[in-house]
Amino acid sequence: MELELSNAELVFLYGTLKKELEKLEAIKPASMVKSDIKLYKSIIKKMETSVPRLKDIPI
Repeated sequence: MELELSNAELVFLYGTLKKELEKLEAIKPASMVKSDIKLYKSIIKKMETSVPRLKDIPI
């Protein structure tokens, strides 16, 4: 599958995922959101692999 996003769209999605991941990681007990955290981390990793400069954006 191929998905074309503008730079602004990509940064928006990346930032939103990172912020939501922080919220999920703060939820106790973590077992309630473990699968969600894993999914978010997987998506973020794929985005960073495809566009390495995303890691340099201060979010």
